Amino acid sequence: MFQMEGVCLMGETSGYFVDPRGAQAVLKILSQAIEVDVDFRDLESKAKEIDRIAQRIHDSEKGANEPTPGPSPAREDIGYIG
Repeated sequence: MFQMEGVCLMGETSGYFVDPRGAQAVLKILSQAIEVDVDFRDLESKAKEIDRIAQRIHDSEKGANEPTPGPSPAREDIGYIG
C-alpha cells in the first residue's frame, strides 16, 4: 500500500510495569538473528529493580487486606442514622 517494508517485534508483558525481561527476550532473539552481541547487564539490573518494586507493592496490598487487631465494633456503632 505505502510500499514500505517493516517488522514488528513484540514481547509479552503484564502491562502494569515497564518490563525489561520482555525487552531482553525480544532483543535476544533479534541479536541472534542478525548475529550481533548485546550486553544485557543493564536490562537484568532494571529487571531486578522492577521485581523489588513489584514485591513492595504486593507486600503493601497484602498488609492492607489483613484485619486490624482489636475487637470489631458492635453492629449499632457502624450505622450513620440514629
